[in-house]
Amino acid sequence: MDAPLTPNVLDSPAVAILCALEADGFTVQLEPDNCIVIIPRSRLTADRMAEITRYKDALRLLLRCCDAGVTARVAEFRRQLAVPGLPAFVFSVNTAYVKGICFSCADSLNELRFGRCWRCSLAWRLSCRLQIPAMLGDVLDRAKVCA
Repeated sequence: MDAPLTPNVLDSPAVAILCALEADGFTVQLEPDNCIVIIPRSRLTADRMAEITRYKDALRLLLRCCDAGVTARVAEFRRQLAVPGLPAFVFSVNTAYVKGICFSCADSLNELRFGRCWRCSLAWRLSCRLQIPAMLGDVLDRAKVCA
């Protein structure tokens, strides 16, 4: 059975699952191939594995929200929001506006287009406290370039 869709991943049961795993001493991380790694896996019960499997897409998106690059961008974008005026939501100043390069941080994009990388896109939504739809994870998967 698929997990029910939640308009905002931050309101999904995946948050409680991730917090409970971490509180119980598990290390949970997302690998570059989008595989969720839980250490020590040998301590996972069948019920916990079923929960993880049911909410794996939401868990992946939550782990992306915790990515160090995303959190650094969120901090910068929130700093810009606190300054009077219109925030630029640009992570690195003097970044060239060219196809194939994120105009916010200069990371490479997966295709020759103008736009933001997955980290800047997610950080912008988080910094503005916008909903993070679970389906956004699929979009980020397509946009993600792993070096």
